[in-house]
Amino acid sequence: MTLHLEHTASAKASGGNGASTETELKLIVPADRLAALSSSDVIERHARNRGTVRQLNAVYYDTPDRALWRAGFVLRVRKKGSRYTMTVKSTGPVDNDLLGRGEWEASVPGIEPAIAMLASQLPQDFPDVAQETLRPIFATEVRRRARMLDLPDASIELAVDEGRIVADDRTAPISELEFELESGEPTALYDLALDLIEHGPADVSLRSKAARGFDLALDRPPAYVKPGKSGVDRKASLDDALASILGASLRHLLENKPAAIDGRDPEGVHQVRVALRRLRAILKVMAKAIGAPEAAVFGRDARWLASQHGDARNWDVFLCETIYAVERSCPEGGDFNALRDAASRQREGGYAKARAALADPRAQRFQLMLARWIERRSWGFAAPEQALSTLKAPAGGFAATVLEAQHRKVLKRGKRFNRMSTEQRHELRLAVKKLRYLTDFLLPICATGKKAAAYAKSLSRLQDGLGRYNDMATTASLLQAVANDEAPRGLHAACGAIRGWQARDLAELETGLQALWDKFRDHKKPW
Repeated sequence: MTLHLEHTASAKASGGNGASTETELKLIVPADRLAALSSSDVIERHARNRGTVRQLNAVYYDTPDRALWRAGFVLRVRKKGSRYTMTVKSTGPVDNDLLGRGEWEASVPGIEPAIAMLASQLPQDFPDVAQETLRPIFATEVRRRARMLDLPDASIELAVDEGRIVADDRTAPISELEFELESGEPTALYDLALDLIEHGPADVSLRSKAARGFDLALDRPPAYVKPGKSGVDRKASLDDALASILGASLRHLLENKPAAIDGRDPEGVHQVRVALRRLRAILKVMAKAIGAPEAAVFGRDARWLASQHGDARNWDVFLCETIYAVERSCPEGGDFNALRDAASRQREGGYAKARAALADPRAQRFQLMLARWIERRSWGFAAPEQALSTLKAPAGGFAATVLEAQHRKVLKRGKRFNRMSTEQRHELRLAVKKLRYLTDFLLPICATGKKAAAYAKSLSRLQDGLGRYNDMATTASLLQAVANDEAPRGLHAACGAIRGWQARDLAELETGLQALWDKFRDHKKPW
């Protein structure tokens, strides 16, 4: 089952120009588990009543070139009883909210949209589309049972949705539990979800029905998302900065899990690993700087989850980059098709391992508990007085101190660069990667301008070079996995071609790496 958490700011056309705020949590549940989970003791002991059942059908609209979706908006018209409601939603976060998006609604006479009815309330970045250019893209058919839940610290509306998404001749199931906070503390939603996942594995996700519908209509895999630029204000307190950085990193993880699970685009697994490494980098800083014990626990969970995606990523690189490059240059070097088939079977095992990890209760608790930790800013609850003062102070000084320490660690690890062993080179790569992630987070807080940009560029190039070196080292173990005694001669020949090709590349790479290291080592720090 998938969990979708969001805070939605809604501007209701029928209710004036004032904006209200909705806080929701959504779980997508396997169809054969929906009834059991929605009537579990976790729900029943809080339920006020048995609820009401209604049919909700909706049609989602866009232009032929998907102008609304590309601009970050979704337009739907939903039929509820005899009423029709037109809704516009933003697909991205609002004001750096971890789980937020905007929403605007108006009553309309039928299933066709009337975009002019929301013209005065939509944000300026909403695209100027003509009514006649809007076309139906897909539809949803949902049977919803709604109930009220009364918890000690909150009142929550539960909606149990089952149905399907329809796009031409393709369909996808809808099987969801959606919790909306009516009053009380938002953390009650996290607590409820943590109780529910004890009944089975749960996948924390931000993927909406709209995203699923567009992917279904276009017959494409879920999109991957690269990490965005730091949105932290340079004058922000360290407490605010940490909340923003952690929230952005967690969102990056949640947004990329559907692509990783789907597996058709190798970038999905890669971005999940990037998100987890970014989380580990900032969590390590927090554990050391403010003595938050939870940070160390979350860091261990992130490390474990990232390790379960390593095989999938390694085989992706081998199949999509290594084999392709060698085969293109020397197609007569062996049976590359046999090698590709053998590697593909290994890749399937790697993805099975990654999917199993994401479905593991440990992964679900990690993500939900981290979300709750961020929501409550719990790192300051038991912090010593000195740490509290640090959290209240501007983040700039702290950012510079952290970057300085990691920069020195990189220089120390890279000493005698031209005589380093493979293991020492690997340790340097990890230190450089951590500095790169910390630079993404912290450099904009303490330094800007051309010097900062040049430093970041030099660091990025060094990381890429060390990454290519590491990929070559990893290739040796991958070749051993496929070139067993039963493998055909042509496959062994292809493996030999790859070894020879990479031996030549490694010699060339060494010279380039030394130049990249020298440039970074001599670069002036911008902070």
